[in-house]
Amino acid sequence: MPENLVHPHARIHRSVSIGPFTFIEGDVEIGAQTVIGSHVSIRDGSRIGNGNIIAAGVQIGTDPQDYHFRGERSFCVIGDRNVIREYATVSRATGNNQKTRIGSDNCIMTYVHVAHNDGIGNHTVIASGTQLGGYVEVGDHAVVGGLAGVHQHCRIGNYAMLGAKSYLNKDLAPFLLARGNRARVYGVNVQGLRKNKFSWKDIEFIKEIYEYIRTHPLNRLRYGRALKRKYKGPRLAEITGFIEDSQRGILIPG
Repeated sequence: MPENLVHPHARIHRSVSIGPFTFIEGDVEIGAQTVIGSHVSIRDGSRIGNGNIIAAGVQIGTDPQDYHFRGERSFCVIGDRNVIREYATVSRATGNNQKTRIGSDNCIMTYVHVAHNDGIGNHTVIASGTQLGGYVEVGDHAVVGGLAGVHQHCRIGNYAMLGAKSYLNKDLAPFLLARGNRARVYGVNVQGLRKNKFSWKDIEFIKEIYEYIRTHPLNRLRYGRALKRKYKGPRLAEITGFIEDSQRGILIPG
């Protein structure tokens, strides 16, 4: 059995399984019951939680592909019970002590690229070949289809879905379904919401909010005030807060 190149200063729980030809640098922490395949590279600044499955060829904590990076100390922080499949790459952040963040219970498939300073929530699915630019945010329970491209600084809201082979260059608000190059909204992500046990009453309320947005063109700050005056109910704050925080603009339902 070939030896692994594991730095003696790396803090690795004794229950971690490490495959052959894997390289782990010194400023690394890996939690209990994590399984690491062969030919994996885990670089300085990586913090990996418990129960993760990291498949062959994965690269974690690599230097940012960013002209602004100057070799500063930064981090790649990964939670618990994630599945990261073959040849995915996760960069650490640009900026002193900044972080690229992946939460827990995510499925990140083959050849996905998670760029510097990205933030991925919990319970997401990011399908094979997806490329996330720098500073992208992906909310909880979101789904990104295979071969999608997401422009830097864009956000995907909670429970939203971006279809396969799509290009996203604006923010995709919570609960919506979008696809295409360039992506456009095709309605509420009903199947995703039902899968996550949303009631039909809640889904109809979300549809009503987005129908108001579709038929009342306003700027992002006025949307929040208008919606709060008109509606009361679950999920309203999630939608209005996301819209008000947008820097790249929101995909409006068509």
